[in-house]
Amino acid sequence: MEWVGLLDCNNFFVSCERLFRPDLQKRPTVVLSSNDGCVVARSPEIKALGIPMGVPYFKVKNELAAHHTEVFSSNFPLYRDISRRVMDSLGGCVGTYEQYSVDEAFFKLTGTDEEVLQRSHTIKKKIEQEVGVPISIGVAHTKTLAKFANGLAKKESGVYVLGNEKWVQQQPSVPLSQIWGVGRQTAQKMQDHGLCTVTDLLTADRSRIDALFGIAGVRLQAELAGTHNDRLSRSGSQIQQSIMSSRSFKDATNDITILENAIAYHVGEVAAELRSLQAVCGSLNVHILPSRHGEWLLRGGSQESLLVRPSSDTRVLLTEALALVRELWEKDVPYKKAGVVVSLISDASTKQLELFADTKRDDTAAVFKVMDIVNGRFGKSALTIGRVPSHSNWQASRQFCSPRYTTNWTELATVKA
Repeated sequence: MEWVGLLDCNNFFVSCERLFRPDLQKRPTVVLSSNDGCVVARSPEIKALGIPMGVPYFKVKNELAAHHTEVFSSNFPLYRDISRRVMDSLGGCVGTYEQYSVDEAFFKLTGTDEEVLQRSHTIKKKIEQEVGVPISIGVAHTKTLAKFANGLAKKESGVYVLGNEKWVQQQPSVPLSQIWGVGRQTAQKMQDHGLCTVTDLLTADRSRIDALFGIAGVRLQAELAGTHNDRLSRSGSQIQQSIMSSRSFKDATNDITILENAIAYHVGEVAAELRSLQAVCGSLNVHILPSRHGEWLLRGGSQESLLVRPSSDTRVLLTEALALVRELWEKDVPYKKAGVVVSLISDASTKQLELFADTKRDDTAAVFKVMDIVNGRFGKSALTIGRVPSHSNWQASRQFCSPRYTTNWTELATVKA
């Protein structure tokens, strides 16, 4: 029998911070968003205090301090590297998997309920031993059901196999609002039409669901019935649809030079990420935005440039991005955020060339390979295109950032014996 498993790292950002700080086990811990704005990760101790996800830090700062909470700024280089290690370990266990997010991945298993349960416990133990972060595994016959099973796994031993018999027993008591992919508005619309539980949806006529919710509703109904709707992508073969680098500023600014410096930094980030994936992009979008909580809210914007020739060349992307910044910029607007998004991503080895492209040898790839190696060894800003100041007004506040233990030689943990 074929099954779909979902691996999910528990409280991932917090777990990454605790990996190098064992003294934080059982201690209230939170991780903040870019610019130390909101709570984006909570330890179980914080959840028990009733502090919600996404709450602005300034609103709960005193409460967190009263409970001696350890507070961290987001350390994305660390989180991405730990994520890579988790996925590599999973790949060693199952071969084929599909990474869904930084801390989640789907994979396939075969066997009876008991065989799959034992195999999942083995995978969990191996990954936790090799990487050190706690994980949960939910297993069922579709992705949607595996996602639901993973939620149950977190409440039990860390592994939960949702077989057909178990699922049939639970269907009448499971609200559709608890199902993956059913947002608040969709859940309300379903409720308005008398569809409150999984059983309600499964017993509804397919043509009615199609008329009300279209293909998405029909697929959801099939997934909840245990019918596969798609296949898993092979490990390493899936190229993400877009890459974004964006950041809020510590202080608002209307200085176009500062905005250009910020955009140059973000272009360097996404270009390096493209090259690490051996990919190129065909579209570049730039956004510069004011604060969401002021009178300038509607004055920000974004612009897109479609590249004639897909590229991961920082120089090409930067030329396009700076032109877009100058189109968007208004001198009186106090901008609070800037970033770039690249999309139409494809494999670099299969990119479409121009009909009359220059056939001379292009050494760009070799140049950027050296640049990426140097930046990987000595830090991202060791070599840049143009000049990107290391300390600028546009950089976000990261008052509580931990060391980049696994990605920066100068910040390696020191052990004294």
